[in-house]
Amino acid sequence: MKRLVKVVAAIIENDQQEILCALRSPEMSLPNMWEFPGGKVEANEDIYSALKREIAEELGCKIETFNEVFNDNTHEYDTFIIKFDLN
Repeated sequence: MKRLVKVVAAIIENDQQEILCALRSPEMSLPNMWEFPGGKVEANEDIYSALKREIAEELGCKIETFNEVFNDNTHEYDTFIIKFDLN
């Protein structure tokens, strides 16, 4: 059975209506793909707390969430299934 990975990501927009995204490293899994900042949801963690924690770890920023999901999607890869919530 494939493992299920829950992840969250943030849509971060500046005053010029530019949206922050990053290109994954060639050494990472799913290399050279574009992604929004975020990461894995830990056990017993809700998606909003996970998003705040991930942004603090990755960008050194504190954020407030709208406590609503912009989009969610589940995608099956060869070795795992990803449940993705975009806030």
